[in-house]
Amino acid sequence: MLENFSLKLKPYLPLFLRLGLGFIFFWSGLSKIISPESSIGVCANRGEAIDLVSSLYWLPFDPEGFVWVQSYLELLLGLALLVGFLVPLTALVSIIVFVLFFVILDFSLIWKNVGLLGAALALLASELDKFSLDNLFKRQKINKHI
Repeated sequence: MLENFSLKLKPYLPLFLRLGLGFIFFWSGLSKIISPESSIGVCANRGEAIDLVSSLYWLPFDPEGFVWVQSYLELLLGLALLVGFLVPLTALVSIIVFVLFFVILDFSLIWKNVGLLGAALALLASELDKFSLDNLFKRQKINKHI
């Protein structure tokens, strides 16, 4: 019974991965932008994020500027994933972001990102889901040539 249910869900796996990652990125970025005093993620607020980046003295970035860029990058990645636009590229950028977190930050701060990295890798390896903008554009391009 469970096996049959799993088989029925299998075609929707890329959709679930895309929407799950998209929501996490979108909400994390949005929360840092509109409510900097109580954002979600590694740090409880934008101030803590700036302090964390400031502690990485070897980074050649302005900490406040870095956190703003990171916030908007997360927002854009999330939005692109939620609507299914440039999914392979967005999944690849997500993977790079998670790997950079592992390299730059103390691993104990980002252990949950191991699961998110796995989801981004699975999404990159998946086919486009039928509900994504990418798939819609692909179908339109095929229909145009027929």
